[in-house]
Amino acid sequence: MNPKIKVVAPKKCHLWGKKSITRDELINSFNVIKTYEEDSHLTRNLLKCKECGHLYFHEFYEEINWKNGNDPQYSTWIPIADEKSADKLSKLSQIMLNAYLSIRYDFPSNAKKPTGPYWYGKNK
Repeated sequence: MNPKIKVVAPKKCHLWGKKSITRDELINSFNVIKTYEEDSHLTRNLLKCKECGHLYFHEFYEEINWKNGNDPQYSTWIPIADEKSADKLSKLSQIMLNAYLSIRYDFPSNAKKPTGPYWYGKNK
């Protein structure tokens, strides 16, 4: 992990204390502050929680499955301390984002339904 990227547990955010988070709740919880990438298969944004103001780096990533057409999709929300951290995260690969505390929503191509949303790394 990059020590200059400040990932902060959002303990005052309504999403932190919830035992289960719905996809709709996630989608409706944020305002977009900055867009780094906006494509049908890759979106990266800096988001701000509407309730508490905590910042999150968000990525939506979809792989193209040319064989079966069942494209796997992955969404990640990383709670951060400042915009500079989001700027740095925006330059990392999808796999490198997996090292950080985050909310995840995954829909692999072999799944019948998505997993999540769930906190990844919360109990470390």
